[in-house]
Amino acid sequence: MRLVTSLTIDASLLRKILRLWDEGGDSRNPFAAVLVTPLFASPSILRMIREELKEKRGSVVYFDSGGYYAQQGKISFDNLYCRLRDYYRDPDNQWADWYVLPDHVPTSEDNLETIEFKVRDTVSASKNLLRELPLNLRGKTIPVIQGHTAQQLKFCAQQYQSIGARYVGFGSFDTCGPNQSINRITFHTIDLLKRLGELAAHYSLQLHLFGIGTPPAFYLFDQIRARSVDSLTWLKAAGYGYVFLPFTRGYRITHRTTKRAYMNEEEFVFLKDLTGHSCPFCDSYYELSHNRLYRILHNLVCLHETIQSLHEWDTKRIQSVINFGSPTYTNLIRRMEDGAVRISRLA
Repeated sequence: MRLVTSLTIDASLLRKILRLWDEGGDSRNPFAAVLVTPLFASPSILRMIREELKEKRGSVVYFDSGGYYAQQGKISFDNLYCRLRDYYRDPDNQWADWYVLPDHVPTSEDNLETIEFKVRDTVSASKNLLRELPLNLRGKTIPVIQGHTAQQLKFCAQQYQSIGARYVGFGSFDTCGPNQSINRITFHTIDLLKRLGELAAHYSLQLHLFGIGTPPAFYLFDQIRARSVDSLTWLKAAGYGYVFLPFTRGYRITHRTTKRAYMNEEEFVFLKDLTGHSCPFCDSYYELSHNRLYRILHNLVCLHETIQSLHEWDTKRIQSVINFGSPTYTNLIRRMEDGAVRISRLA
């Protein structure tokens, strides 16, 4: 599984991140694959991604559709479709490696009729846009599976296989928070993911998962053989004072809050030893707790280490760390390992 580092961020912040990363001297490359939403990114960040990352560092670049912005009401889906079509068809913009097709994202607040409409609207828009793209881009597209029921997932998978898709995304996680803007994993999500994995295997589709990037979730995604996942969680969590370690949830280290949320230096060192983590950005707990850029890059390293450890650790060790550092995921793991697929919202 590959981590695709989301970079729809400010160009000045990316410069600082790259400078600090290079100064740290770590041989790993957390920017080997990156994702940006070109319709909502500044020209300067797009130029940096193209010139500094793709051309100089060999990064694989994903163009996201911007479906999240339509979900938030910042643009209508019809307008998103038209702008995305014009952007992708412009020869000056055909330097990315992958192009996500437009997706009409349902939320947990949508009723069944609305979800069904968005699912079919996504499939229709994807098929229409594919026909409007130049031939050299058609093999680089990623249509998105949406849906909250087994039937909806199957409908999308069948439709996309019929147009020759081999790499598809999934974005219909359960949601919460302001404007239903936060993706989360629930029992219902686990059942969807299990069914999605079965469909992907049956229709020979590779999966990309959008917008969830907490380390213990990667273990669940690996169980359905996802090819890739994108995340901006590494940066957002750091801004709120949280840090990750491989297979653990976020812990706040900037100031003491509740006992459950706060992790002191002794506890942090214990978890570092438990997970075998090491990076230049967490050698000093004081610097990590006082410097947002250090937390940003530490978190990014931990996400990559988590994915690497999926192939190096045995299952017992992974589950032991998750149970200790992210106990709420224990029941989700049991649900994933349960042989029966139970999707509660059947049409």
